[in-house]
Amino acid sequence: MIGGRGAGRRLEVVLFGTFVSVCALHLSREAVKAAIKTYGSAKWNVIVRDMALGRDARRKMAEVAHTLGHPVREVYRAQGVAMHDNRFGLEVFHGGEPVPLSMLAAKNRTLHPQRLMEDYKLKDMLAVFWARREGAMHFRWDEADFRDQAEVALAYDSLAPLLARRHAFDLALDVVWRDSRGKRRLPGGGKGAAPLEHVFHVAG
Repeated sequence: MIGGRGAGRRLEVVLFGTFVSVCALHLSREAVKAAIKTYGSAKWNVIVRDMALGRDARRKMAEVAHTLGHPVREVYRAQGVAMHDNRFGLEVFHGGEPVPLSMLAAKNRTLHPQRLMEDYKLKDMLAVFWARREGAMHFRWDEADFRDQAEVALAYDSLAPLLARRHAFDLALDVVWRDSRGKRRLPGGGKGAAPLEHVFHVAG
């Protein structure tokens, strides 16, 4: 039993370390051909990365789709903290006082590109872009009657298959308390994010 005193105090959870943004786009073969013809390869590479990782992504996707006459569809988008990075950390506070955790429940799903591409036509592409920077995610529950560490669960996605990585790559996305999502605050802005090498999965 922890945090038994002061029921109704604020519960806060902080995840910190390497903050990662990931986006996967469905690009049909026809859309890619039209894009290269319209923009040229170099400009198209900049545009598609900006659609994935830039601001107003959905508006940009709609504009590009209108120009090309072919849809550009967002398949997956997530932001979180890399769990296998040696800078990953988690802190819990109740009523402003640190709470030691010896265990944490987890909810996980694994993203497989093959499942995301089940309805793709031949040579359609799943384009995956990602970027990273230092940052923290804050979760807050006001008036929380927090009593046991088993009430807190971490939600994360396993992205190694999607990112074509040989080793595990898990991204912590959310924290729930008693199956309730708290108020979430992400790192502000996108300055300082370092883009990483993109991955293309092609339907065969």
